[in-house]
This record gives sequence, C-alpha cells and structure tokens, in this order.
Amino acid sequence: MNVREKIAGLPHEPGVYRWLDADGTVIYVGKAKDLRRRVAQYFRPPGQLDRKTLALVEHIADLHYTVVETEEDALLLENNLIKQLQPHYNILLKDDKTYPWICIRKEPFPRVMLTRRYVQDGSLYYGPYASVQHARRLLDLMGGLWKLRICAHPLSPEQIAGGKVRCCLNYHLDKCAGPCEGLFSETEYAAQIEEIKALLSGRTRQLMTSCRERMQAAAAALRFEEAQEWKERLALLEAHHEREKAVGHGILDMETYRLLKEKTLPRRVEKSEKVLAQLQKDLGMRELPRHIECFDNSNIQGTNPVASCVVFRDALPSRKDYRHFNIKTVVGANDYASMKEVVNRRYSRLMAEGEDLPQLVVIDGGRGQLGFALEALMELGIADRIFIVGLAKRLEEVIVPGDPLPLFLDRNSSSLRVLMQIRDEAHRFGITHHRNLRSKAQTVSALRSIPGVGEKTEQKLLRHFKSVKRIKEASPEELAAVVGPKLAALIGSIE
Repeated sequence: MNVREKIAGLPHEPGVYRWLDADGTVIYVGKAKDLRRRVAQYFRPPGQLDRKTLALVEHIADLHYTVVETEEDALLLENNLIKQLQPHYNILLKDDKTYPWICIRKEPFPRVMLTRRYVQDGSLYYGPYASVQHARRLLDLMGGLWKLRICAHPLSPEQIAGGKVRCCLNYHLDKCAGPCEGLFSETEYAAQIEEIKALLSGRTRQLMTSCRERMQAAAAALRFEEAQEWKERLALLEAHHEREKAVGHGILDMETYRLLKEKTLPRRVEKSEKVLAQLQKDLGMRELPRHIECFDNSNIQGTNPVASCVVFRDALPSRKDYRHFNIKTVVGANDYASMKEVVNRRYSRLMAEGEDLPQLVVIDGGRGQLGFALEALMELGIADRIFIVGLAKRLEEVIVPGDPLPLFLDRNSSSLRVLMQIRDEAHRFGITHHRNLRSKAQTVSALRSIPGVGEKTEQKLLRHFKSVKRIKEASPEELAAVVGPKLAALIGSIE
C-alpha cells in the first residue's frame, strides 16, 4: 500500500503521524486533531507549501500513525516521540526542556524542586505536568505542609557537626526546620519526604486520614495548639483534594497545548545583541547578560515597606515575570535588611522551582544595599553564579562588590542607559504597588474604627466579602450572618 492509499484510510480522529524515508527512518513526527485531514495537507500543490515542507515531502516514502483519545494525548505522545527519535525535520521539542517535573533530589535532606530536565541521577521524578502553574501549586502546598530546605549546601554529617552551614532566612520564617544546624534529624526529614511521595502519587486521602487522627489524638490529650496545627494541615489537604477532583491532576491542559502550538524559537534582535555585548564588556562579565533582574525598596515615612523585582530578557522588559514583595521579617524602614530579605526570597524560590537564575542582578542603591543583597546570595550558595552590581542614583555610579572604586560609565553609553532603564522600571513598579497598599490600608482602617471590630473580625469580613467595597454594599442580613446583628448594624453605617 502506497502513502496516498494509507492517507485515504486514515480515520478522522486525533492522533500522531510519523513520516519515514526510503530507509525506514522517521524523519518527521506530527500531531493532529483530525489525522486524515492534517496528513492530506502535505500533498497539496507545491505552490501552496513552504520550502521546509517541500523538502520533507520529497523524502517521504512511508507513513505510520497512532490514534489517541484526545488532542492532549496526541500532544504528549508527539513530545515523547520527538525526544526519542530526534527526527531530522522537527525543529521544536527535540531537547528535554519541555514539560516540568517535580523532583525529589537524591541527597541528604533531599530538596523538592521543579525542573524541566529529567536526569537519571537516582533522584525521583513525578510528572510530567502539562501546566507549570499546577506544578507550582503543588510546591506551594508542600511549603504549607512541610518544612523543607531549599538551599544548595551539601549537608553531610561532617558539615553539620562542624557547624559549617548556618540557618538561612527560611528557618526564621518557619519554612525550614533547620537541618543544616542539626535542628532536625535525617529520620524526621525522611518522614516528611515519605508523605510528599504519597501526595505526589495521589494518595491524598491517606494523608487526610493521618492528619485527622493526629488532630483528634492531640485534642484528646489537651494539646490544643498541636491540634490546631493538624487542623490547618488537614484543611490544606482537603482544599487540594477538592481541586484535584474538579480539574484533574494536571496532565496536559489546553493552556499548555495552545502555548506549545506557538513557535518558541526566540527572535534575536541585532540591536539587543550589541547592547548586551557592550554591557558584558563594560562590566567585565563572563556571560552575556540575557536575563537581568533589578530590585528596589519602597517605603514612605516608614509605612507599608515593600520591594519590587523587574525582569529584562534580551534587553527588553518581561512584565509577566515582575514580582512584588511585602516585607515580612523587618520592622520599620530598614532598607538594608529589607533588601536582603527580598533577594533571599526571590532566589530561594527560583532555586526551589528549578528555574534559571539571571546572569546579572542590579540593586537600586549604594554599597549598603548591595552588601546585604550579596550576603543573601552567599547564604544561598549562588554568589559565584550571579554577577551583582549596585546603581547609585546621585551620580549613576556602578558599584561592583570587592572593588573599592565605583565604575563610571559614559552617560551616553548603551550600557548605562539599559541599567538606568531597568532601575527606573523597578522604581516605577514598586511605587505603584506601594501606593495601592497605602490606599487599601486607609480603607481597611475604616473597619477598625468601629467599636468591637478587631483584627480577627476584620479578617473574617474580608475573607467572606473579599473587599471593603463589598462589605459596604452588603445587606444587614448578609453582614449579620458573618458577625451577628449588633456589629452588622454598626458596620452598615460606615461611609
């Protein structure tokens, strides 16, 4: 049977097709919503085909195909076949950096992280997940349930016993149990990992049952604080379980399907290349700074301290990657400590998720802010992987760690312009967020001014109605259902 006869016999169903040459080698793998209609398009008149497709058609000698149930299944099968077969005419998806996995590293006190590289190094991999958002939600859930380390330090018994590693900010934020200083045993940590394996294997009910039993046992023994902790963990697991029932377990959602259909090869703009090459030369960097991040602190008269992080890729803003930070561990307007906190939080998160680190980090400020930011990188063990500089506003001088003299770039140079652009963008982004916070704080204070409304009542109202505007618009009956008729009458009178 020749190729055209095979095409005539194809079903109108989703699937994956493989074109083979005269030697029987697969030269192209493709997916289709309708196999017959899609495959037939290769044999249109030559004038309707592009050069690459014409070259492919000239070498086609045979056709193999596989029918699947859904378009999503076709996408996953196509991805796996391209990686396995490496067909000559497939450009995209040949590498192993497509779908994200959750990896439990093979190491003492294993880290749990997001990665796009499946490496046979003895680590455990769960996935792949078609939606990176789903995988990140799982990591966030783990962060709420267990105290896991994210630092890259090798925690051998000798290092721990010798006190060579100190607890980082995550320990003080109660997100890590501090195994680096021997505050959490390897046996206790291994028990956490076993529970994480159960979660990632879909055994959520088993974990919920265990939490419920421990909560009841603690309550029966009058250990009410411990019982409350188990109750909160149970609530997180129940919310996760309900979500999984509603949306499935993340294998190939349509958002990923849409994104992978688009071309992913980046466009290299010649002007950007020249700008980055000049910046690399002026700063004396080893790598081309394709990925740059800048941090800025913002507080007005010490209120609502926040920070911003903006991201430039190939000398252009990547706004989807911008991040705001509300300062959590620093009291008052301490720019130095705030800078250390946000740099630590930003890169500990990227490391935990297996994301690429930037080649260049710019700190909006002088030696003080730069020094504290550098401390954060050193604590995370990545100071040798990131080139970091400060940009002082007064004279636009570039400060490089370890160099006693600032670097003055030509004010008309492209290097200084791109540094100033990213610094100004970080400042704009941070100020906008800060103003929004102050406005919200002033509005919420109207609730606190009502006799009988404290922090807990305020939080209960905001959790239920989602905003002060909705609280004002609520009927007396709706308010009474949350806080009782007496407070409802008082709250209904706020302007």
